[in-house]
Amino acid sequence: MNDSALQRFLDALTWLDMLLWGAVLLVTLLGIVWLLRTEKRQYDRRGKGRGWGWMRLLALPMLAVTAAVIIVPARSISGPEALGYVYIALFTLGPLTWFGLHWLLGAMQSPRLTRGESFGLALTGLAILIVPPMIVGMAQGPIFTASHQMKERGFASADQAPLAHAAMPVQRFRLDAAGEIYTQTLQAPAGIRIERIDSRTGGDWSNTATKMHAYFCRQGEDLHLAWPVGSRLVPLRIHWRDGQGKRYQAEYQVDDAALPNLQAQDFVVGWRDDGIDLPVPLMRDVVQFGWGEAPDKIHYRSLDMLQPGENFENDCVMAGYRRVAWQQEGPIAGVILRFHPGLSAEAWQAEIRRSP
Repeated sequence: MNDSALQRFLDALTWLDMLLWGAVLLVTLLGIVWLLRTEKRQYDRRGKGRGWGWMRLLALPMLAVTAAVIIVPARSISGPEALGYVYIALFTLGPLTWFGLHWLLGAMQSPRLTRGESFGLALTGLAILIVPPMIVGMAQGPIFTASHQMKERGFASADQAPLAHAAMPVQRFRLDAAGEIYTQTLQAPAGIRIERIDSRTGGDWSNTATKMHAYFCRQGEDLHLAWPVGSRLVPLRIHWRDGQGKRYQAEYQVDDAALPNLQAQDFVVGWRDDGIDLPVPLMRDVVQFGWGEAPDKIHYRSLDMLQPGENFENDCVMAGYRRVAWQQEGPIAGVILRFHPGLSAEAWQAEIRRSP
């Protein structure tokens, strides 16, 4: 996990997540401390407390040797055989090394540890290594459920307010003979932070972060909408925080009454050697770029692979879009825009090619 991924993970934690995970880790730690103290008292009563202490100090070196027995030979093996070796060694050489080292070092203590005592220390050592990850794995589901329910209640209880974004005028574009689209920008004022965007299908609201949405994209705190003429944009519910951190929510739906009277304008693409300029921001899910040496040999690919500096949260193809590797790829030769009107109509696409 790199630093940015770790930071996103930490930022996503709520106070409830931290409280519950803290409780799980504390209980686990207390259980390990109780086990070690109980074990130490037993060996003190036998007059072998010093030997117990040395065995526990040597546990990490013994673990390192056991891991090396499994991993080092596997690194010299290529292909699926390496994985096969790891599986076999994990249940043969690994346990033999771990228990063998405990028996050998236990026999070197003064007074000498019996074979049963050495194997007992090996078993409790394995328990300390294995049980905590198992507890964490078992706690993930309940903690996620509790945290999710708390988040949902927080969003549902947010104050209703007028939409903070300024709704820019709807525009209508003609994509040659393929079809026409409407576009609109919801421009955010300074100081707000969008937390979530829901869409309504039928009578149910759902978080758009968990599904594909080929009708809007986000750039910073601005939203850019695009939908085919003849279809309706689904209602949206936007959750945001203001500059003081207070949470609000507002529903937004485009006023369809005046849309049929809008005059369509041509969708004019600006071509550059290092990228492309679309007349309006569009969702990267609907855009494909093509490269080729000849107009009849253009190969298109989607934008599901991010370039350095890009992320899926800011998922608009904006004016000024630049290909990082444009010198190796060459100029963009064509663009395909694919739209999905909904379940009642078939998807359609428009292909726009660069003039020779």
